[in-house]
Order: sequence, then structure tokens, then C-alpha cells
Amino acid sequence: GRGGQGQGQAATFSNGQTITLTSTNGSYFVVGTQGKTNGTASGTLTFTVDGKVTAGYVLNVGGSLTVNGTTYNVTSGSAIMGPGGAGIQGEGATSASGSYIVRATARGDFSGTTTSTVSLDFSNGTTEYAVFLTSTIQG
Repeated sequence: GRGGQGQGQAATFSNGQTITLTSTNGSYFVVGTQGKTNGTASGTLTFTVDGKVTAGYVLNVGGSLTVNGTTYNVTSGSAIMGPGGAGIQGEGATSASGSYIVRATARGDFSGTTTSTVSLDFSNGTTEYAVFLTSTIQG
């Protein structure tokens, strides 16, 4: 083990449960432009619990992401949420041949907290974006 005992009550999630992260504000910058090429971004990401493993929970990823005025739908994705329910990371693909790596953290955990910080490394096949979203959580 990794010393997971003694952390108090860990959040528990059940199969089929969906965690929805809806952005309240967001921004992006184009990787390689030192932040000069930037703008607003938004998105709604859904994480559906698909199973439990020692490392936490296996999640399926869905939703959409709007970057630089274009909306991309998540077409596939899988993620792991740590056993305490405070962090998610995963990867997958979007429409228009896009791909992403996503990390989301909650101040607390995704079952009892209202705000999450989401960062994505997103490529639409031609341009790579670093995307940051402040999101509300609905469990």
C-alpha cells in the first residue's frame, strides 16, 4: 500500500455514477507561443464510473470542449480517479481528429466539493493548446 490509511473517510463512488464538470470560466494558449496566442475556452466533461481498482476508480470520459471558437466533442476517453476522489487524469480523442490529456483536481473530493480545476493538453491535429478550466462539479 501507499499509506492510504488514516486519511479519514474516503469518498465512495458507485458504478454508473457520473461526475459532470461544467466550466464557469476558461482560457487557452497555443503551446510554443510563450502564451502570446491565447483566448477563452469552455467545456463540459463527464466522467462515468466504470469500475473500481486498487488505484481508485476507472472512468469513461465524455462531453465537449470549445477552444478558439471551435467545439470538439469527446469521442473516446478513459481516466483514473484516485481512491480519495480528489484527482482525475486520463486521455482520449475528440471529433476532428483531436486528442487530449486531461487532469482535474477538486478542492476536497469530487463527491462533496463544488469547484474543480481542469487542465487539458489538447491537439486538434494541427495546433496544440494548453487549456485551463474552472468548473463546477455535479456528482
